[in-house]
Amino acid sequence: MAVTDVADQGRIRTVVEELEQVLLEFIRKHQITHSEYRAATDLIIDSIKAGEESLLFDVFFEAEATDVGNLGRECSPEAIEGPFYLPGAPVLTGPLNVMPQRPDEKGEPLLFHGRVTGTDGKPLGGVELDLWHADADGLYSNIHPNIPDYNLRGRFTSEPDGTFRVLTILPPPYEIPKDGPTGTVLRALGRHFFRPAHLHIKLRRRDYEEMTSQLYFQGGEYLDNDVAGAVRDGLVIALHTVDDTTLIAEQGLNRPYTDARYDFVLAPAPAHQA
Repeated sequence: MAVTDVADQGRIRTVVEELEQVLLEFIRKHQITHSEYRAATDLIIDSIKAGEESLLFDVFFEAEATDVGNLGRECSPEAIEGPFYLPGAPVLTGPLNVMPQRPDEKGEPLLFHGRVTGTDGKPLGGVELDLWHADADGLYSNIHPNIPDYNLRGRFTSEPDGTFRVLTILPPPYEIPKDGPTGTVLRALGRHFFRPAHLHIKLRRRDYEEMTSQLYFQGGEYLDNDVAGAVRDGLVIALHTVDDTTLIAEQGLNRPYTDARYDFVLAPAPAHQA
């Protein structure tokens, strides 16, 4: 998406010129030399060449920009998207949707379910939920090698009563790429490279604002020191182990599974707000 698609010329001028002044003052304050300036710009260019794309900036700034967007929201809080989203995930069929996975997919089964409503409390059917997450080794399909395309990536639709269910595996915490420029910066700062376990999801429905969410698990590691600083109240969900044989059979499983629920509230698109 081009800059001109998200801001008018006046907004661009205000933001860019103020950023310019802030950075110039920063250079003067810290007496940044030309070689230091060039090292910084080379690092940004190298991060792109290394295939990290937005990773360097996402780690440091994406969560704060998302917080600004959440100010005054009456619907569910949004979360960072991260660098690993891909459009065009397979469409799943319900009412129990099963994420694409390998026959021998490692990991504990996870039933993720909930309900989607509008800000008026009415259920929203026909909402597309676009889910993606890491595998049990902390790796993403279409990003890391030797994983089938669109593994653990899928799109499904909420039922007329707003409910949804999807069966997948419980992802673990994982390290972000650390051997490239982003890792160089974090290592110099003495920071670790871990993100807490999470699910990524986008929600779309005509006449409603698209939402990007990222849900974390209560009691998980790195919730308090996420490398991306992105964990927020309202995005952490409880996990429950289900060992009832009847419920296990209903999910087509032969062993206990983990249950997680989250209810989403979508806001009407601006043109449809009262």
